[in-house]
Amino acid sequence: MAAAKNKTAPKSDEVRKAPVYLPTSNPPKPRMALLIVMAVVAVIWFALLAYLALQQTGTI
Repeated sequence: MAAAKNKTAPKSDEVRKAPVYLPTSNPPKPRMALLIVMAVVAVIWFALLAYLALQQTGTI
């Protein structure tokens, strides 16, 4: 435990550089089907919540 606390600090004369991110030739592809499915699930979820809320108030 004590050995883990005795880390050497980086020297002040070292220059830290920000990492360079290169453009990739294989970017992630957008998945339109997943977007449509998530939108349908969200609409069904909100419709169910509205139905249950109206059922609680006695409107339905």
